[in-house]
Amino acid sequence: MGRTTPDGSVGSEDSNGTLPQATLVIRVWRERDHPDAFRSRIIEGSSDGDESTTTYARSREEVVAAVNRWLGNLPD
Repeated sequence: MGRTTPDGSVGSEDSNGTLPQATLVIRVWRERDHPDAFRSRIIEGSSDGDESTTTYARSREEVVAAVNRWLGNLPD
């Protein structure tokens, strides 16, 4: 069953009647004097007690693909 949160967004309740939450943090930097300078660290976390997952990407396309995977795994 969907529910509107205090900020006005809509989400699906889990079996405990609470809205699942997830966090995605992306840190991007450039390696100095390196031909493939783009670097990023992507940290995924959730409120269900699982440990966070850290992945790394070497291109903007890899970052976008990681974001799309993360969004695709969110509950409706």
